[in-house]
Amino acid sequence: MTILIITLLSSLNLYATYFNTRKTIELTIANQGISTAQAVLDHFDIYTYEAYLQDQDSTAKLRRLEDELGKAIRDTGATFAYILKADDKNQLRIIVDGFPTDDSVTISGDCCRLSNEFKSEYKENKPFFTRIEDDSVGTYVSSGVPIVSSNGESIGSLVVDESVEKVDKITDEVLKSSFPFFIFSGLFVLFSFSIFVAFQVWLRREVTSQVGDTEETYQGEFQSMLQTMRSIRHDFINHIQVIQGLLKLKREDRAYEYVKSLTSEVESMELPLKINNPVLYILLQSKWVRAQNDKVDMHLLVDDHTFQKMKSIDLIKILSNLIDNAFDATLLLPESERFISIEAKSVSTMYLFKVENIGPKIPKEIVDKIFKAGFSTKEERLGVPRGDGLSIVKQVVDRYGGAINVHSNKNTTTFSVKIPVKS
Repeated sequence: MTILIITLLSSLNLYATYFNTRKTIELTIANQGISTAQAVLDHFDIYTYEAYLQDQDSTAKLRRLEDELGKAIRDTGATFAYILKADDKNQLRIIVDGFPTDDSVTISGDCCRLSNEFKSEYKENKPFFTRIEDDSVGTYVSSGVPIVSSNGESIGSLVVDESVEKVDKITDEVLKSSFPFFIFSGLFVLFSFSIFVAFQVWLRREVTSQVGDTEETYQGEFQSMLQTMRSIRHDFINHIQVIQGLLKLKREDRAYEYVKSLTSEVESMELPLKINNPVLYILLQSKWVRAQNDKVDMHLLVDDHTFQKMKSIDLIKILSNLIDNAFDATLLLPESERFISIEAKSVSTMYLFKVENIGPKIPKEIVDKIFKAGFSTKEERLGVPRGDGLSIVKQVVDRYGGAINVHSNKNTTTFSVKIPVKS
């Protein structure tokens, strides 16, 4: 479809260029015709013409007028000129025509026949030009200028005709000289189209990559939420069974105390701080619930900031993958030792994110490898992607021109991310 559209637009552009070139040349020739008509008029004795208008039955005055017009034509080098004037009934009439005496000039047919096209464009009191299509004579351009009497009145028009063959000849010459320009325009269109196609291919790949990364991130989040929901459902069934048993034993007081303790536990599931970024709030809320269910001591230190200078999906990619890695590491320890700390701060020119956990040490020899796609120290589990989380984090950080550092010892592992932002 793109190729078809570009081909169509290119063809229309070439046609428009040709058409405009031809019209421009015709306009130029018409203006030259007006200049030629004015030159003939400047060499023409208007007094002779005025005298003839006073006595149009005089053959002698007509001959003198024809000689005067012929002399003016010879002096200016014009091919053909004639004088028009509207009669009392406003009908155009040729007063006199003239040809140069050069025998090489041959006029065939009724050159001065006035068509309806000509009559519609004719203006006796100001310059005019028109293109005439005539089956018997051919195509030509007529240009005329008004003849003004000694007392300032318009008394007709002096008209010259120019064959359209001259227009065609000049058009062909101009188009031939413009041929390199047309070649350049065609190559430019092809070059632009190639860039457009390359950009489309790159964009599709980039979108596919972004969609893949996003799908993988949310797939991990979905799996985590599913696990949390299963845990909550399991606990819920147990809690209902305990309450049901207490009520059967008529121990309403113990049932009330049990429900009260459950209320406190549910309240502890709520995120204990205010977060202005709604996407970040949802992420941390889900991680907080998971930490409560998995008996992980989670600490949150998040600024009261929207972090709006990062795309929400990029913010989630960084923190979600880092927090999930922290969970995987700390869950290897007994419940009493499980710990995760999450920080998100904003300074004047930078966003700072830090995820710390207690867990196994990352060996120095694989620190540089953990950010490569597909590399993982964890065992494969059905339905859970492995080895791409940290590579996605690295890609996002690099795209923002940021930096990521890893510090790991026998007690804790800390991932620190710095994202530069404009203040």
